[in-house]
Amino acid sequence: MKDLLIMKKLEKSAYYLEIVLTILVAIAIAIGLIDIVKYFLLIFNTGPEGSYVVFKNFLAHTLLLVVGIELMLMLLSHSTSAILELVLYLIARKMLIYGDTMLDLVLGTIAIAGVFAIQKYLEPKKDFVARDEHVYSASTRLEKILEETGADIPSSKGHTLGGLVCNLAEEACVPVSEGTIFESGGLNIKVVTVKDGVIEKVMITKDEEDEEGEDKVDNAETKKGKDNENWHY
Repeated sequence: MKDLLIMKKLEKSAYYLEIVLTILVAIAIAIGLIDIVKYFLLIFNTGPEGSYVVFKNFLAHTLLLVVGIELMLMLLSHSTSAILELVLYLIARKMLIYGDTMLDLVLGTIAIAGVFAIQKYLEPKKDFVARDEHVYSASTRLEKILEETGADIPSSKGHTLGGLVCNLAEEACVPVSEGTIFESGGLNIKVVTVKDGVIEKVMITKDEEDEEGEDKVDNAETKKGKDNENWHY
């Protein structure tokens, strides 16, 4: 019991540290924007013979800020897509700024193709960053949940999964607590973890009745197809 309490405290501390790091990265990016303005002035005042190096440094600095933004999104969402996008921008920056030989370009192209392959064949099947199946972070974008489940939930219900739960709880006039289950768009939405009044983990499962209905339709269509085959025979 004591070890479990320590683990929960460590997990909570790690969560707040990530928030602090995200804020610090955002401040650093805002400061870095000032250097972009300075680069504009430097490019304008530099002659043709030295503009190539200056512009290359400008692109390197700009792409580094973009990588910082993607890092913020990764820390906030903890999603596979955010990690892959971060890796993609890192590869693109490496190719554009430091790719001097054909081998660098070929390896970079292969790496980008690998990222696209992961997005196409692995990510839609299962979010391999998630610890438990059907359990998502409350900061997960609602759009991502709708794409994975095919549920019909209005976007006005919330931008994130946690926002959706809060809106559903407000509509039902019930407090948000661990174990509370809501239904919306054919989904069962269960609050798994709440700490200090903040929703952290949510479990998403499809409505059993909808799944059974789909199975019945599939079975009926299969049976109908077999009957047609027997009739033609």
